[in-house]
Amino acid sequence: MLAHKFSSFVAFYSCSRQLSARTFSTFQARQPHLQAQRLVRWPRTVRNKRCFHTTNRLQASKSPYETLGVKKDASAADIKKAYFSLARKFHPDTNPDKGAREKFVEIQEAYDTLKDDKKRAAYDQYGSASQQQGFDPNAFSQGFGGRGGFRAGFGGFQDLGDLFGQGRGGPQGDLFEQLFGAYAGGGRGPRTNANVRGSDIETSIGVSFLEACKGTTKTVTVQPVANCGTCSGSGLKEGAKRSTCGTCGGSGERTFVINNGFQMASTCEACDGQGTTIPRSGQCGTCGGAGKVRVKKAVQVTIPAGIEDGMTIRIPNAGDAPISGSGPFGDLLVRVNVARSNVFQRQGTNIYYNAQIPFYTALLGGRVRVPTLDGNVDVRVPGGTQPGEEMVLRGRGIPAVYNSSVGDLFVRFGISIPRSLTKRQRELIQAFADETEGKAKPESPQSSDASKGNSTSESTGETFFHRPTTHGGWLSRGLQKLRDIFSP
Repeated sequence: MLAHKFSSFVAFYSCSRQLSARTFSTFQARQPHLQAQRLVRWPRTVRNKRCFHTTNRLQASKSPYETLGVKKDASAADIKKAYFSLARKFHPDTNPDKGAREKFVEIQEAYDTLKDDKKRAAYDQYGSASQQQGFDPNAFSQGFGGRGGFRAGFGGFQDLGDLFGQGRGGPQGDLFEQLFGAYAGGGRGPRTNANVRGSDIETSIGVSFLEACKGTTKTVTVQPVANCGTCSGSGLKEGAKRSTCGTCGGSGERTFVINNGFQMASTCEACDGQGTTIPRSGQCGTCGGAGKVRVKKAVQVTIPAGIEDGMTIRIPNAGDAPISGSGPFGDLLVRVNVARSNVFQRQGTNIYYNAQIPFYTALLGGRVRVPTLDGNVDVRVPGGTQPGEEMVLRGRGIPAVYNSSVGDLFVRFGISIPRSLTKRQRELIQAFADETEGKAKPESPQSSDASKGNSTSESTGETFFHRPTTHGGWLSRGLQKLRDIFSP
């Protein structure tokens, strides 16, 4: 008999090693006998009865609205009507089906949650976490110890450690601890508040393009859950005390007898497994015995230089207080929305600017004023600049968020062409076209000599791209006249 139970234990242990928040549903699917009865504990014998134990933490959570078949905005009357209809249908005294009793218990638990306005509001806001003491979404990754842990044993053994000898106090108990570690459950009795972490809260904030590039400080207003200032989170009036739960008698659990002599124990919802409750006369007038309230507060958010649209800033300990216990507060997650710029386009830490220059500046060269993140600067445009050519201003971009590097500013040139010309402008342009196509009359020697002098004086410098340009003869003088005519 013991060998059979031990082999069952080994099989159970190999499965429990793989349990986690993401894989528990898979485990249930692979264990049809557990899934069918929604049981998560190994069978044990108590007072000659087969007994199973389950906890809310490990059960597949089902919405009480789904259980009663009502919508989330259903009225109290609709909920009560649905409850009585289902209760009559699945009451064990009138329904002989094997699953009727379990269904009836599920219906009763759902109704207990929804008929109470405070419990319903808490469920709507926190989900199933509101129904559990010290709920922690990471509990599966930390094992099943403490509240709701595996506490059932085999046969007449007090706990699983007895399988190895003298319980956890002896050397064989140490072996049990090494095998199960945090997965081992605590002793029987009311649960204590675990130091679980509070929930994170999220909000968003908008910043301008320049604020995102240079960095700034903003203020956001949030309403996190906090300990009640009147009762300091206890939920009690001054001088009041908690009383023993009248539903579970202080055990923190409720036991149901189901068909074939089986018993099922679940966490007492009246006291949430603590074994004590706050009498109505002793409830804090501010929080109604919950010990928690929502408070409105302003939080300073430092926006780092270089932040991009959609990034999230985490502010530690600015989130919700834990629902129960004295664990750390959650964090505040601030999503940053960066407005688009009408001047620049951003790609990572680089920014791009489209500069429109007159066609004569593109031909002859010159200077153009370009905006940057730190103000306007004048840059030299080399003669012969083509449409779409780019100039790079090193270090004029956006700082990187995660290191000390800085991006660049790329100036992309576009050529501005006038839509209308005066008679004089048209004659000069036509003369330029004729000269380019070789139709102009030959120049006099005096003109050639003069043009050589001009060519020498204008070709001594280099452009920003270190590309020397030379304009000589009639063409140089004609383009200069065009500059003088078109320039304002």
